[in-house]
Amino acid sequence: MSSSLRKNFEIIIQFYIMISIIGSGNVATHLFKALGGKTQVELIEPHSLKGLNLNSELIILAVADEAISQILPKLKETSSIIVHTSGSVDMECLKEKNREYGVLYPLQTFSKNLEMNYDDIPFFIEASSPSVEDKLKDIASLITKNVRYANSQARKQLHLASVFACNFTNALAGVAKELLSETDIEFSVFMPLLRQTVEKLKYLSPKEAQTGPAIRNDRKIIRAHLDMLGKEPELKALYELLTKRIQHEKL
Repeated sequence: MSSSLRKNFEIIIQFYIMISIIGSGNVATHLFKALGGKTQVELIEPHSLKGLNLNSELIILAVADEAISQILPKLKETSSIIVHTSGSVDMECLKEKNREYGVLYPLQTFSKNLEMNYDDIPFFIEASSPSVEDKLKDIASLITKNVRYANSQARKQLHLASVFACNFTNALAGVAKELLSETDIEFSVFMPLLRQTVEKLKYLSPKEAQTGPAIRNDRKIIRAHLDMLGKEPELKALYELLTKRIQHEKL
């Protein structure tokens, strides 16, 4: 979509589409921010559903996975397209409420109070019909230029992969911070290192970008690190497991 057509589309959709976002967490908050000013949008408290507009073009369940099945029975009959934002919940769980349903899954980590650029966030959509898919594409295009299709199975695999790429990476950064707490060095010294680690992945595969004692099979340093973790059996086991994984990838 050209910039001029996109601008005209945004003007048109602002007057004709109402979107209701059910949720109070990170994803719901950011979707509300991203769509605000581009169309009519309301943020609905998920427990009471007070004020929910059942004539909305789209109702988005932006809640935790386990909350989707809790909210669906509370929804009254509606002609709205119903979607969820989960990476791991099958789309078909929504069909009991409407013949028009789908998924609007943003592949991003969100924190409520942090501002972010939505323009390049990948949004993966799935829909119950081609017409619903077209509508979800149009709405997602108000947020990002990066709209893609993924069925439920592919999305589950994507979500699993993202746990390794994002959640576990962040947890390992937490381990680094914990280990550094035994010194007077602040965690911020890692920022250039972490930025460069991610930057390299734009040009190299993870296997090509790997550095460190494991990929070099530097046994002296590996033994020294394991000795330093002698009083931390869980971290020692984690270090050994990741070292073996890196060395296996080298083969």
